[in-house]
Amino acid sequence: MKKLLLSLFSFGALFFACVPSEEIKPAEANLRTLAAYEKELANSSTKFALDLFAQLNDPEEPNQFYSPYSIHQALSMTMNGNKGEVLQEFVDLLRYEGMSMDDANRGSKEMTEFLLQVDPKVKMAIANAIWYKQGYQVQVPFKNTAREYYNAEIAALDMRNPNSVNIINNWIAQKTNNLIKDMLDQIPSNAVMYLVNAIYYKADWKYQFDASKTKKENFYPNPGNPALVDMMDSDKPSAFRSYFGDGYHYFEIPYSTGQYSMGILYNPQGNLDQISQYLNLGNLEMWRKNSSEQNFILKMPKFKMKYKMANMKDDLMEMGLVKPFSFHPDNFTKLFSNPTDDLKISRVIHDAVIEVDEKGTEAAAATIVEVVERTSMPTGPRTVVLDKPFIFFIQEKHSGAILFMGKLGDPSKL
Repeated sequence: MKKLLLSLFSFGALFFACVPSEEIKPAEANLRTLAAYEKELANSSTKFALDLFAQLNDPEEPNQFYSPYSIHQALSMTMNGNKGEVLQEFVDLLRYEGMSMDDANRGSKEMTEFLLQVDPKVKMAIANAIWYKQGYQVQVPFKNTAREYYNAEIAALDMRNPNSVNIINNWIAQKTNNLIKDMLDQIPSNAVMYLVNAIYYKADWKYQFDASKTKKENFYPNPGNPALVDMMDSDKPSAFRSYFGDGYHYFEIPYSTGQYSMGILYNPQGNLDQISQYLNLGNLEMWRKNSSEQNFILKMPKFKMKYKMANMKDDLMEMGLVKPFSFHPDNFTKLFSNPTDDLKISRVIHDAVIEVDEKGTEAAAATIVEVVERTSMPTGPRTVVLDKPFIFFIQEKHSGAILFMGKLGDPSKL
């Protein structure tokens, strides 16, 4: 019997020794060297995110949530329909200074691909789509750029059909795992194009919270005025990359392999106005570079937030994107090959949702750029009614000679 047990033990040891090591190794990040234009794109996107935070940060609104990356992607795609001074406004807003259009577009494509692939344990999706008015013709270079660099789905849409709203909304819902629903309320009669980005993210914490430790505790929106919230508790120390500044603390709560994290910036007083002044690209780079691992127990609120901006027009205009929001012949000259009346962006709609619990984080956002025409151009043949007196003549095209001429003032008297 002892020999049999020994044989079985030896066989088991041999079996587990033969299991390929990659099957039991933890998942690793898919890292690669970033090209110069990818690094520039990442910096541009981050600068835009910080600019946007400074613009949208409203002391009267205690909670805000949005996706700067989604907005940056949607406006980058829209940018390619312009040239000259209008294009320059997009370049300045999106912080593409010093980059060529090719590098900006190529950087957008490859940075998105990198983000989607870098962590195999993070579920992530980024998608773009363009719908244009049925009967209109999109210029081939714009269409090619949208497909090649933004992997955009492009389709004509009968915008007079009430169901067209559902087509766009259903696409957004599908791409955001049904977190963003019924985002677009209506399609105006003079709409000619919708440029849409959707982003979805789901990841588990590297160090998950024990749900049994979550309990109601005080959270202080204002000193001395507590509110009861569901407070999660890690219960035991974990390693968080941290940087302690003069009166503030920056740290990162890692997801999965640690390639993604939730950055936190706070001070013990909970003074958002005070700490927001430290939020800039230079400090962010310094915090990331100089932070070190600190072991501590983390307690934080469990929360779910939905935040929608019905139109970002005023904020984007204050940030420098002005001409595209007014009808002007210079707007979107590289968009359509058929003649159109003056075009403008009427709305930039953004919708976002996030849920943070003991297991991790699920978040989604979508951005819609709505382009409209000054007048709704008829899609069928025009009807001209000659019901007033008129002059008429018969002429030869090549020479211009008029062979006959007359006027009709009252056909009833003929």
